[in-house]
Amino acid sequence: MALLNFTQEWTQVGWAANFAVPLAAFLLLFFLRGIIVRGIFRPVCRLNAGKKWPTELERSFQRPLRVLISVCGLYAALWISPAVPQSGPIWAIVVKCFRSLLILLPAWGFSRLCGSRELAGDLLLKKLDFSIDDALFPFLSKIVRFLVLCLALLIVAQEWDYSISGLLAGLGLGGLAFALAAQDMLSNLFGGMVIFLDRPFSIGDWIRTDDIEGTVEDLNFRSVKLRTFSQAVVTIPNSKLVDRPVINYSRMGKRKISFTVGLKYGTTERQIRTCADRIRAMLRANAEVDPETIIVTFSNIGASSLDLMLYFFTKTTDWQKHLKVREGVYYGVLQILEEEKAEIAFPTRAIQVERDNSGEGHNDLSNGTGT
Repeated sequence: MALLNFTQEWTQVGWAANFAVPLAAFLLLFFLRGIIVRGIFRPVCRLNAGKKWPTELERSFQRPLRVLISVCGLYAALWISPAVPQSGPIWAIVVKCFRSLLILLPAWGFSRLCGSRELAGDLLLKKLDFSIDDALFPFLSKIVRFLVLCLALLIVAQEWDYSISGLLAGLGLGGLAFALAAQDMLSNLFGGMVIFLDRPFSIGDWIRTDDIEGTVEDLNFRSVKLRTFSQAVVTIPNSKLVDRPVINYSRMGKRKISFTVGLKYGTTERQIRTCADRIRAMLRANAEVDPETIIVTFSNIGASSLDLMLYFFTKTTDWQKHLKVREGVYYGVLQILEEEKAEIAFPTRAIQVERDNSGEGHNDLSNGTGT
């Protein structure tokens, strides 16, 4: 009762009713907005201690809630101020502005929340038993944020007595004209959707397409950015990646090594068998070689060599480690050939010289006979 009598005495004074009391109401909520926001989120954080999503929830809605509390303080100040009559056109505009902000500010918070990987991954997707990789999540996040803001703007437009049906019809005609004028951009957009849904690669993967090879640094609506081994950045439109093969080296479980060792003619059958058996045993004893597929075989009697084919895989897919394993295998093969006294062949051609009864010589060449 004392507080009510004090308020009535102050409202009898014109300047107090028009300015002091509304200003005090606004400043009270303005300076207490941080305490109010912390009081809202503190119980949630305490009940879910050790989890990341309460922190992300507070981070997303903290600024929108602060602005919302300030707006509520301003609305309360105008509502109790006799200077703004509640039956005139000015008050109708104030009410529409306040209701519009009540729609836009939560939409702002939800749009910030859509960018939280922790909240989407730890809270929602685990319950739905669904996973989204690092490349797909930013794409879906931007789509959801765009839809949330568009929905909020449509509700605000309806609040200000705009015809939603006419607006949607206009957007349809405008979208048709835009689609005809931006075919390349739309092809890249749909190409990006195919890439995100099919997931042929992710950010950080090492890929090659045509003559371009590098590590994926970024994926967006329009293009994919690759960092080549020369440290240059190559931007490839999404539509170009959809209609051509893409090799993803990062998803190899093991890496192939295949080469042929040509031995000279004159190498005995025993030497070939011994070399093949020793090379096969060397590969099986190598801890970096996958034991599942090891092929060492006498594969061909060539024009100038007896060929041993080696076909196997390394366990590592890292390029530098792979080269190190291959180098060790080369040294081992050379050592075995040296110990077995089997020489590596080089391309040769034999020319046979014949003599007839007149004593003239004829050289039989591959392109004819010469004297």
